[in-house]
Amino acid sequence: MTRSGLLLVDQLVRPVSGGIGVYITGVLQGLDQLGMDRNLALLTSRTSAHIGPSSWLGTHVQTPLDYRLQQRLWDFGWGVPRGNWSFYHAFSLGGPLLRMDMPQAVAVYDLLFRSEQETFPPRARAWHERRFAQVVASNARVVTLATETGKLLVEAGVAAERIAIIPPGVDHVPPADTVATAKLLDDLGIAGRYLMVLGTVEPRKNLPRILKAYQHYRATAFDPVPLVIVGPKGWGPEIVPPRGAFIVGSVSSGVVAGLLARALALVYVPLQEGFGLPVIEALAAAVPVVTAANIPAARFGGLGVEPKDVDAIAQAMEQITSDDPLRSQLVTQGLLAVEGLSWVVAAQQHLRLWEELTA
Repeated sequence: MTRSGLLLVDQLVRPVSGGIGVYITGVLQGLDQLGMDRNLALLTSRTSAHIGPSSWLGTHVQTPLDYRLQQRLWDFGWGVPRGNWSFYHAFSLGGPLLRMDMPQAVAVYDLLFRSEQETFPPRARAWHERRFAQVVASNARVVTLATETGKLLVEAGVAAERIAIIPPGVDHVPPADTVATAKLLDDLGIAGRYLMVLGTVEPRKNLPRILKAYQHYRATAFDPVPLVIVGPKGWGPEIVPPRGAFIVGSVSSGVVAGLLARALALVYVPLQEGFGLPVIEALAAAVPVVTAANIPAARFGGLGVEPKDVDAIAQAMEQITSDDPLRSQLVTQGLLAVEGLSWVVAAQQHLRLWEELTA
C-alpha cells in the first residue's frame, strides 16, 4: 500500500484533548517506533501547538480558522481539504463530513451521548447524534477500543464487518517529574500517600458521588488519607472539594506520572466510559485501582463498584487503603493484565486497517 493518508487529529489542538488526545498521540508514537514512511498528513484546525513526534511528521494540513469556527464549516460540508490521498481516517466524530471521494475510517469511542444524556450539554448531544447518524449511513470503517462498545455500535446500526476493535497501548506514560511532584504535594501540605482521581472534571466522571463517598470514608476510617484530584476543567458546575480533598487541575504528564507513583490507589469511577485509560495507566504504574465495574477497562483489574452506589465507593476506598495484601494482589494482577498493551501493536492494527481500505 502507498501510505498516503489524511488523518484527522484535531483533538490534539483542543483546549482539553482528553483520552482521545492520548489515543491519537499513542498511535502516532507507535507509527514512529515502526519507522514507517512519511506520507501521512495530519489535519487540524488552526493552532500554534506542536503536534505529533517531529521525527516522522510529514505534512501538517492546517485550516485557516480555529477549531470552533472550522468545525461549523465542516458540519456544512465546507472547507474540505484537497489532496492526492488514498484514504481518510478521522480519530474522532469531528472534522469534515464523510463525503470525501476516498476510502474512509472513523473512530467512535463510545455512545455516551445516548446512554448518559444528562452528562452532555443539549447542543453537544444533538451534534453527536447528527455526526453519528452520518457514520451509520456511510460505508466508512469504524474503529473503537473495546468489544463492549463494538456490540453497542452493532445495536445502533453499524454492520459488524465494518467495525475494527483496536485497544490502546499503555507505554506512553513518561518518567516521573519527581521535583515538580514533590513541590506540588508540599504546597498542598501532603506528606504521605493519598488516593488519586485522574480525568477531566465534567459530569460523566461522577466526581460529586466520588466526593460524597470520600466524605463517608473520611468520617469512618481510622486513619483516612487525602484525596488528590488531577485533570483539566471540562464543562459543568463548579466542584467544591470537601475537607481532605484537593483539586489541582491540569498538570504536566511528568507530574501525573509522579503523582501516580506516590499514590496509594487510583479512584476512577465514571458513570460510563468507552474504555477507561486511567485504569490501565495506573495498573502499568503498579498502582491498584477502585474502578467502575461497568467500563471496559475494569476487566484488567481493580476493585469494581457500581458508579452510582456512594456507599460501595466509600467501602472500596476504605478497603483499598487499609488492606496491604489486597493492594499487593491487585498490583500483581494488574501488571500481568496490561503487559501486552502496546502502542506499536495499536499502530500495526491501524496499518492493517488502512491496507484493507486501499486494497
